[in-house]
Amino acid sequence: MQEAPAITYDLLQSQFEGLNLAEAQGILVALLCGTSFDHFQDWMQELHRIQEGNQPLNEEILKILYEKTVAEMDSTEFNLRLLIAEEDHLKERIEGFISWCYGFSYGFGLSSELYKGLDEDGRDFIRYVIEFSSLDVESVMGDLASEEDRLAVEELVEFVRVGALMLYFHLKDQPKVH
Repeated sequence: MQEAPAITYDLLQSQFEGLNLAEAQGILVALLCGTSFDHFQDWMQELHRIQEGNQPLNEEILKILYEKTVAEMDSTEFNLRLLIAEEDHLKERIEGFISWCYGFSYGFGLSSELYKGLDEDGRDFIRYVIEFSSLDVESVMGDLASEEDRLAVEELVEFVRVGALMLYFHLKDQPKVH
């Protein structure tokens, strides 16, 4: 029996023309921090807003991504995996990181109530994510002269990953709204 191909970021992204999956997951993670009763439908509504073109979205795959992300967010193992390119594709990874941050800041901005529920550290984190979302890929690539600089990129990815989880755990017990 032939082994199934690995599901990679590139493979997933190829299934969604006109939709940036890193940005989409960033939006989802931010929405999960909120108080909605139906995060999946809220997410789908936002994906239709940001999608370029009129291609139908594969809701079956998106539902799987949604459930996987929710499980990662709810895990006590802190195992959220940002949906961005692998480390050996540095430029695409940076593009994905910037898009993820943009999606997260967009999604978080959909509810002013979320921001009000944050402490000073949480507000600082949101400001950092907004700054990361406005980075220019070419400028970042030009600044990466050494292996140490490349490690700094991974530290930023880890900072955002853990920060998003911390916000989620801080905000998830707030009362739900319709």
